[in-house]
Amino acid sequence: MLVLALIFVLFFILAVGVSVAIGFMIDGVAAKMTMQVVTQVITFAGTAFFFAYLFYDKPLRCLGLNSTHGIVVKLLVASLILVALLPVSDWLTRMNDSWHLPQSLASFEESMRSMGEKAQAELEVFLNRTSVGALIGNLFVLAFVPAICEELLFRGALQRLFCRMLSSHHVAIWITAALFSLFHGELFAFLPRFVLGAALGYLFYYSSSIWINVMAHFLNNALAVVLFYLACNGYIDSGFTESLNAPWYLALLGLVVAIILFLLFFARNKTDRDI
Repeated sequence: MLVLALIFVLFFILAVGVSVAIGFMIDGVAAKMTMQVVTQVITFAGTAFFFAYLFYDKPLRCLGLNSTHGIVVKLLVASLILVALLPVSDWLTRMNDSWHLPQSLASFEESMRSMGEKAQAELEVFLNRTSVGALIGNLFVLAFVPAICEELLFRGALQRLFCRMLSSHHVAIWITAALFSLFHGELFAFLPRFVLGAALGYLFYYSSSIWINVMAHFLNNALAVVLFYLACNGYIDSGFTESLNAPWYLALLGLVVAIILFLLFFARNKTDRDI
């Protein structure tokens, strides 16, 4: 665990150096998008690959890159599970945002909310563009690249490590999900990412394929990107980019559907694996 953390720090420093060099060569949105990709690839994917090759005899298997048995059906079902969980995520987002810390921590709460608003404002620099080219670029930078790189690190490397260290894979999955959510640095958006991380964790454990996770993670991010694009072009109300306003019973129904699909297509088909 300490070695994984050290590798991450070293690769992060490398990513910062490369990003600074990019900043001297290009500027504007193009520079920010390039830096985003460089940071993700070097810090997340780089750490995962280096760690896997150091500690595992079969690093590609460790990261779930060579597991493709029955993958087409699994990709479809995983996508349906993420769609079913959208009302759950929306409901948790609204509940999480309504949280308030004790009065003694009011300044900390204000700081955390300010950080979240700043992060959202920086993200909207990419999203508030109306061309088809911008949409394609955003799907690549904000959906495809994070889906691959974050899944390699959090599920392929970190969750795999926790599963080997701990007696329960459930504990390993939920700890990884918590770290996944905390890493995004938004306390008042912790719950939806926590649940998303847990869903991705169970998909990886029961499929052993990182491609299942990449598809599900990509779909989750891509939907947000597409909604912003449609809102910016006036095709839908901008309110949809903030909340679907899903009622609790729709969230409950979505959760039940997601669990049933998972049990039918993943849990009952669990095979032996080195995890």
